[in-house]
Amino acid sequence: MEWEAAFLETLQRSRNGFFDAFWQGVTLLGEEIFVIAVIMFVFWCVDTRKGFKMMNVYFVGAAIVAGVKALVGRVRPFTEYDGRVVSVGEKSSDYCFPSGHTNSITMLSALTVREFPKARKVTLPVGIVLVLLVMFSRMYLGQHYPTDVLAGAATGVLIVLLFGWLYDFLGNKEEYLAFVLVPAAVIATVFIGIFAMDTGFADTALKLTGVMSSVYVCYFLQKRVVRFDAKASVRQNIVKYLIGAAGAMVIFLPFELSFVAELSLWITDYLRFFLLGVWLVLGAPALFGALGLCRTPAGSENIRQNG
Repeated sequence: MEWEAAFLETLQRSRNGFFDAFWQGVTLLGEEIFVIAVIMFVFWCVDTRKGFKMMNVYFVGAAIVAGVKALVGRVRPFTEYDGRVVSVGEKSSDYCFPSGHTNSITMLSALTVREFPKARKVTLPVGIVLVLLVMFSRMYLGQHYPTDVLAGAATGVLIVLLFGWLYDFLGNKEEYLAFVLVPAAVIATVFIGIFAMDTGFADTALKLTGVMSSVYVCYFLQKRVVRFDAKASVRQNIVKYLIGAAGAMVIFLPFELSFVAELSLWITDYLRFFLLGVWLVLGAPALFGALGLCRTPAGSENIRQNG
């Protein structure tokens, strides 16, 4: 809409080198790598079930946003209003409604507030500030219209309320979602790989279906075989997180090499995020247990003593 283009044009009149760098840094708070890093800290070091809930609400929400973007097909403002709105930094390649970055930071903030009610006096105002900062950054950088970021925030809150309730309803049987979501992710992967014409959408969608295909199955196995307990000392948690992050980088970085990046999206996106899901949910917790970095599962000590 014209008024939105005029708003962005006015906003970008304040551009300078410092602001460009600052808002490019702020917008990273809405990147998937930041959100996943925070959620994996919760999963590995705070509360495994809460971490799993946060992880899966985020993945489902990101999938919904990717689908809405493809259906609406709204082009970026720097493309629609070339010459009036400038893309500051790297140009986003997919559609823009709703804002994925805003949706991501909103879901992370809302999930944190929801899952840790005793800390709401801190997490609620901090979350609101982070969401507003990311919203502003996406407009300043010329990647989104005002209605994009408003819709991204509203969608994030709605998804957390809806799917947070669903996970509460499932109680201690949350892993059984694997029987529904894994087949759905596999079917979606096949359709996306064959029929998706938009590269930006296919890129995002295959990442999501890849990680979802592995996360649900691995959590189902982890809960029954590894029985990981996130509770540990501060030192153990620091070591766990460093090992977990290092393992994720070992998996992630080879796919960034130029000769690998030129391969099929099935390899660079689906396979990479499938392997990441295996490591994050099953591989790393199993290694933490083997290294003695977490508590012994309840009852196992008695079994060893009686055996």
